[in-house]
Amino acid sequence: MKEYNVYIDESGDEGINKGSKYFILTAIIVEKTKDLESSRVVDKIKENLEMDKKSQLHWKLLKGLPNKRMIMSLVSTLDIKIINVIIDTRCIKVIPSNNIYNYFSGYLYERICWYMNEVNGIANINISSRGNLSKAKLSAYLNNKNHKKFNIDTSRIKEIKIIPNVRKKLLQLADCCCSALFQALKYNNKTCYEYINKIKDKLYIKNNNLLSYGLKLVPSNSKAIELYNLIEYLNKEKSELSPD
Repeated sequence: MKEYNVYIDESGDEGINKGSKYFILTAIIVEKTKDLESSRVVDKIKENLEMDKKSQLHWKLLKGLPNKRMIMSLVSTLDIKIINVIIDTRCIKVIPSNNIYNYFSGYLYERICWYMNEVNGIANINISSRGNLSKAKLSAYLNNKNHKKFNIDTSRIKEIKIIPNVRKKLLQLADCCCSALFQALKYNNKTCYEYINKIKDKLYIKNNNLLSYGLKLVPSNSKAIELYNLIEYLNKEKSELSPD
């Protein structure tokens, strides 16, 4: 059984009706034997940006479209899989804001485990640290067999670590991928869609179904016009590149 390292970060504000419209959780999955090779791409990005290698790469602090395009182009060269859970906070009525992260993260872990089953792998999960995130509570949540909403195969999870972004290069890359998607949905234009277009081949997809896997939208009553516009753009770009 192969081991995979998973890096999870977030973008947006989960505050209901007072934060951002979308709150996004993103997981980057890389085979453990390819982790170091993938991490070196972050060094290359920092070199191109003339950053100190020990400093933290953060999408929000980047200036200029060429720099962001460069990052997504380098991400597209990696042997990774990307899973996003997109939460429309405007459609949530009964879950308190401070429970949104823990509740909806179940969709992310469910899909990570689906992928591990497909590749016969086991996951080492590294999560970007946040104020209210507890490893003990998360482990209890994942091992709670009473929750019927998610199909989380915990036998596919070897360990969980909560780590500051600055300590893991691929957490910083997860920040870039997550924030690029957030920006694409926030600004809803082709310039930002192109960030995702560059890495669309890395998104988790099964049976040509992207919405249920690599771009999972919740809750189900969300209309999410921005996401559907993005997917339409991705499909159009793909068809235009396909041979006749």
